[in-house]
Amino acid sequence: MSTTSATDIAPRPAHGPARRGSILEATVRLLVRGGLAGVTHRAVAREAEVPLAATTYYFRSKEELLGEALALMVEDEIRRLGERAAQLGEGLSSPGESATALAEVLFPDADSARAMLAKFEVYLEAARRPELREPAAHWQDALADLATMTLAAGGATDPERLAPVVIAGIDGIVIHELSRGLAGDLDVARLRAMLEQLFALVLPAG
Repeated sequence: MSTTSATDIAPRPAHGPARRGSILEATVRLLVRGGLAGVTHRAVAREAEVPLAATTYYFRSKEELLGEALALMVEDEIRRLGERAAQLGEGLSSPGESATALAEVLFPDADSARAMLAKFEVYLEAARRPELREPAAHWQDALADLATMTLAAGGATDPERLAPVVIAGIDGIVIHELSRGLAGDLDVARLRAMLEQLFALVLPAG
């Protein structure tokens, strides 16, 4: 689940009407850095540089805060994916070209790949928390659209049918690689090589 880095949304002064937005942005940064376990009202207030009471004033519960923060994170990620996908262009005619293009969109660097830990936590937690299911589904749909476009450019005969399977495969590869640790460019290169093998299974040779 690609991705927003911990520094993408920088802290900003929080006064008056801007305070609610600052709290949401702080929550996103905490999610990316430490996952769901790192999000508490106290931690959010400290990150946003607001009084503790402000977090409970603007958000009735931690669940409401998480749901809105995840929606913000998903919208930022979808916008990033759309911008990068627009750069793919035409002429992706081989599994290698398609895998490389998709990997560069999803994982431009090791920090982006590590930030996907937050996405996978959301997926798992959505099974328990209904309020997280809508942003999780929105994220999956955006990734499926990106995969559909890339598969079509690579010559797949039924890209819409294959896209969800490819996304599930990518998620599995990324989870596997993240469990080993992604420390730098060589690890990202290894991840991209595995994506190329996945694409070789679903794209016609050529």
